[in-house]
Amino acid sequence: MERLRKMTVYNWVMVAIGIIAIVLALTLNPAYLLILVLLAFAGPLVREVGLLDERDERISFISYRSSHIAFYVTMLVITAVFIARTLLKGKEIEPEYFILLTVPILYKFFASLALAHGTRLLAIIIGYTVGGLIGLMETLEGYFFTPQMFVPLLIILVTVMAHWYPKISGSLMLLLGMGYLVMITRDLSAEKPLELILLALVLGVPVLLAGLLLLFHRRMTGIATEDFREEIPEEAGS
Repeated sequence: MERLRKMTVYNWVMVAIGIIAIVLALTLNPAYLLILVLLAFAGPLVREVGLLDERDERISFISYRSSHIAFYVTMLVITAVFIARTLLKGKEIEPEYFILLTVPILYKFFASLALAHGTRLLAIIIGYTVGGLIGLMETLEGYFFTPQMFVPLLIILVTVMAHWYPKISGSLMLLLGMGYLVMITRDLSAEKPLELILLALVLGVPVLLAGLLLLFHRRMTGIATEDFREEIPEEAGS
């Protein structure tokens, strides 16, 4: 019970910091919203990666379920914004909103597939495939000996590392995926919306998925076995 109280205090502290970040973003610079992202992902990532040895099953269960609920809330908000901006106002679909709406739905399926058949294996397949595809695209466009080739080469190199260092590779893969999405969104958002959507869904987001699968590999190892059974604490389920 004492750990649960500490968790509650921790959550209130995070809420306070989040409110401060929102105020700073509204009054000074929108970049302060990135603090919210760090707050949202720091705790769950540390717990899932295994850096935090959480032995209280209730806290682990609450953390897991809260992330699950947050996913559905996010999907509902994105859907509402999509309906308001695209359907009701009659505007053309904006590529960013299309990506935000389709990514959680599509990649929930791929994440389930990975958890059922092996997270690291699928992550490695994604890494080699995406790295090869981006490299092929850059080569066909004549960028073989240019800085553009660094991205696919780094993805392939990090994928090779994943055979021995999945957590390090997963972290690097997340950075590469984020960087690639930032780059294509900046360069293609207005001029080539369809190309942005395809590159994001087929190349950018899979790199993020691969990174997360590598980070969560050890925690998810036993899920694919026949004797797996989730232990739900009675206090949290009642």
